Amino acid sequence: MVDAYHSRIGPKGQVTVPKTLREKYHLKEGEDVVILPGEDGLLLKHATTSPLRGRLKGKLDIKGIEEDIKELRKQWRL
Repeated sequence: MVDAYHSRIGPKGQVTVPKTLREKYHLKEGEDVVILPGEDGLLLKHATTSPLRGRLKGKLDIKGIEEDIKELRKQWRL
């Protein structure tokens, strides 16, 4: 089941994205987004020109990658 979030459309057509979702999807104040119409509603996405900030958060093991890079450099020097 999908979690449901509620918001209200303001007088200028603005919608507040709940903080939980902004954090989960790394939406930052002032960031450009794309709104795509679909059969079931609207899809809100990062604009393609947006920075990569946060897209790899939690997907890389930074501690492990430093050791891997050091090992690769040793191998290249042989």
